[in-house]
Amino acid sequence: MRFIKSISVELKIQNNTNGSSQLFLDVPQLRNKFVQGIEAFTEDQVAKTFTQTDVIAATGANGILVNIVVNSDTILENIPYYTLIAANNAGLIREYKNLKININKSGIYIGDNTNVPVGRSVLFTFYYTDKEV
Repeated sequence: MRFIKSISVELKIQNNTNGSSQLFLDVPQLRNKFVQGIEAFTEDQVAKTFTQTDVIAATGANGILVNIVVNSDTILENIPYYTLIAANNAGLIREYKNLKININKSGIYIGDNTNVPVGRSVLFTFYYTDKEV
């Protein structure tokens, strides 16, 4: 699939209580865009985010689930963060077709906080196009 644009999006862990959810902040660049791929990272791939926050360790990735919402429907529900890390999947980015993500309603769920410290971030790259492909 041909990616036209990409943006890295950080979600800083503010609360690591088991069973808690956290939503992404608004990302104007993704409004009315068509997401074609999603990639996640641990500190093994990216040490710090663009805000100089430490990225979550690989051991913490096992305790996080990802929820992606399109309109008001959760279409990717409780996807293990670990599976979105391209380095864990022969370098393959998870590809989707024309997802119009509602980023403000999408986020993460903390299933096991053992290695998910407050103050670290999960980091994603969203690959998107302006028009459907």
